[in-house]
Amino acid sequence: MRLPPATIDPSPVDATLLWGHGQHRIDSVWTNEAGDRSFHVRGTTILVPYHELYRPYLEAAGLLSVVPLVPMNPDASLITALVERWRPETSTFHLPCGEVTITLEDVVTLSGLAIDGDAVVVDIPDEEWSAICLRLLGRVPYDLVGGVAVVRITWLRVEFSHLPDDASQEVIEQFARAYALSLIGGVLFPDRSGSTVHLQYLLLIEDWERAGGFAWGAAVLSYLYREMGRSTLHISHTGTSLAGDLGGWVALLQFWAWERFPHLAPRDSETRAPATEDAHPRGLRWLSASSRQYGDQLFHYKLWFDAMDTVVWQPYRERALHLRGSVIQSDTFRAVVPLICFSSVMWHHPDRVLRQFGMRQHEPHQPHPEAEVRFFLRQATRGPSRGQQLVHASRESLDFWNRRHEFVATSSYTDDELAYHSEHMEWYRDITRRSGTRRGAVAEALYDTIEHAEVSLRDGRRAGGLTPDQCEDLANFMASGVATLGFEQRRYPDLTVPVQPHYAEPVMTAWPERTDPTPDWVAPEPQFRQERRPRR
Repeated sequence: MRLPPATIDPSPVDATLLWGHGQHRIDSVWTNEAGDRSFHVRGTTILVPYHELYRPYLEAAGLLSVVPLVPMNPDASLITALVERWRPETSTFHLPCGEVTITLEDVVTLSGLAIDGDAVVVDIPDEEWSAICLRLLGRVPYDLVGGVAVVRITWLRVEFSHLPDDASQEVIEQFARAYALSLIGGVLFPDRSGSTVHLQYLLLIEDWERAGGFAWGAAVLSYLYREMGRSTLHISHTGTSLAGDLGGWVALLQFWAWERFPHLAPRDSETRAPATEDAHPRGLRWLSASSRQYGDQLFHYKLWFDAMDTVVWQPYRERALHLRGSVIQSDTFRAVVPLICFSSVMWHHPDRVLRQFGMRQHEPHQPHPEAEVRFFLRQATRGPSRGQQLVHASRESLDFWNRRHEFVATSSYTDDELAYHSEHMEWYRDITRRSGTRRGAVAEALYDTIEHAEVSLRDGRRAGGLTPDQCEDLANFMASGVATLGFEQRRYPDLTVPVQPHYAEPVMTAWPERTDPTPDWVAPEPQFRQERRPRR
């Protein structure tokens, strides 16, 4: 079924919060300006080969938990459909059921990376990058000239592929740094090329014990937030289009999606075997999984997010979290603070997703101004060459981070579901974009019509000249229309509508009868076609 050009506008009623409205990727896709293509999502970069002698160094630096998570290739269609729902204005995904986001709790649970500690930022010494490489790696890249501060991961892989059997302690440490640098540039903080890594990260692992004090998890989340924001708003520090590429640790985002949206998770029973349920980090349980296969992957995921109204708000509720021998306090998860990774400063907003912590959701505070968000989105990913000023987080941002335990979002605990007609959800539907696809927008309009009829039935009033019996007939008919579009009945399970297979057309012979003798009203002749799926 091909839908006609939409006259239904899914734009927010109040656009003061989403200042990127009209410039967002989802707006471009709606008008077909950006086409309907998936992001170019990098798979796992081939790293420097791992050696067990590197283990004590990586453990001291707090990076060991990431090593077994490396072999994971993300589903580009799932990631694209999800990231199109990302709003950098609020650092959350906007879905029909409300706001949801990947938080510090998710990062530490899925990856085991530390979320408490020093901000990931260091001063650049007044030293040639070649001298730094020679001192910390024992060799210098052949193309490291003219102050260029990046190295190719392929160079690292070639130069450090085989640890000599008679290697000294110094050489082992240099090889361990090379492996850690490839892990940082290829997994934790990959740029859109996925082939280079900035030498500023080498300075982080100069001292292994100091590296263990960094909040790596917070930095990974900051970098991922920024990459999603830049891709959705098409922002680049060079002015080039970013519509087709996505950087950051997207495999972590896929783990998160599978935890929160079980309907999208792989069906492989062995993936969630009891032996891996308590694995740490929890991302290990998904390593052998593969995404579900559909005829049109991207369209299916987009349609699912338009129809989705359920989220597993607390997938780790019964799980005790431990990191390096200490229990993680939930207050850390709910800190409303800037997340820092060198020039990347993105705000963490757990106050907007309190349901993820078992708390009652209230209307959150106004997020940070557009100018501030855009400034940090525009900062270069790779950082400066030698002699240039590194744009660090401001002193104010660092102060916020260092005092993070003072800025903890809180509310009363509850197990109650947030009702569709609650004050918060009524507010949310006014400030968000309700649909990402034309089919989803039509379904929303049908839901609204059902709602109007249901309210009329409950109140016993006539609405639009219809009697209560006619309102009930109309509600059933509209619910059938929703089934026609391939959506389930998510709000009105008590309506007696036959369940239809996905994309199948229900059998309807007539419009609801109208007993009101208004002479100028004529029911149009319904037109139905049997199609298994829509044409794009």
